[in-house]
Amino acid sequence: MLFRLLPLLAKELFLPSNFLRRPEPEMVMRDHIGVAAYDTEGKGGVLLGVYYYHIIQMCGIIKPGDTVIDLGCGPCNLLCILAELNPECQFIGIDLSSEMLAIAQKNITQKKIKNIELLHQDITYIKEITAGSIDVAISSMTIHHLPNETVLEHLFAEIKRILKPKQRFYLYDFGKVKRTETIDFFLTPVNNGFVKEDYYNSLRAAFTLPLFSTLTQKYLGQSAQFYSTRFVPLIVVIKSESSPLAEAHKICFRVMLDSLNKQQKDDFQTLKLFLLLSGLRSLL
Repeated sequence: MLFRLLPLLAKELFLPSNFLRRPEPEMVMRDHIGVAAYDTEGKGGVLLGVYYYHIIQMCGIIKPGDTVIDLGCGPCNLLCILAELNPECQFIGIDLSSEMLAIAQKNITQKKIKNIELLHQDITYIKEITAGSIDVAISSMTIHHLPNETVLEHLFAEIKRILKPKQRFYLYDFGKVKRTETIDFFLTPVNNGFVKEDYYNSLRAAFTLPLFSTLTQKYLGQSAQFYSTRFVPLIVVIKSESSPLAEAHKICFRVMLDSLNKQQKDDFQTLKLFLLLSGLRSLL
């Protein structure tokens, strides 16, 4: 794999981009097959190793008693895990897809989780959330769904509006790579046809690092931490300062990581390494 990756890294570093950002064909996921496929991958498929890495990092931002909002919660696979790990916190999941929220409610009910509330709202204008009422804002692989740079800026302004003065947040999404062949390479392990096509469209729709950086500084302040995977900006992380994990969380995470299959463990370790190379240390 490394020998195949090296030429791609060289192209990413030294060649110009061979494609422009292309918004996704459909901003709101309404297709029942697509929603079900995304839900399945989040529960035990290709997404799980990546989810675990970010959940570990999010637990370093969240404190007991917090109100946490998930912007673009989808079927709530990530949010359910986070809520179970932090039962003393209240979580709000927001999504514009009623189909996604229906599956989210089913997942919440099946797991008997009591500390998640769902809202059918536009994440760039959350009219039911008052200013300065949220302790922590999180977002996982949602930002690239936004249609253009203007709406992206509205999202950052909305995050600033709803957060309390001591802003805490953990946002991660795809970053725009330069080459289409890089996209093809990273999609090789994805077997689900719908998910593969969705990922391809998502990577084509990703926003650039300079734009992320500019909006982060404008709305989330100089103290915001900004990272992307080294050499290829496939994943972007925007976060506030972390605290060490509680010992109980460490024990839970070790058990969770042991349960992953080989591909999921490899995904976790690869993401951990490439973000570490950019300066982001894993909390576990």
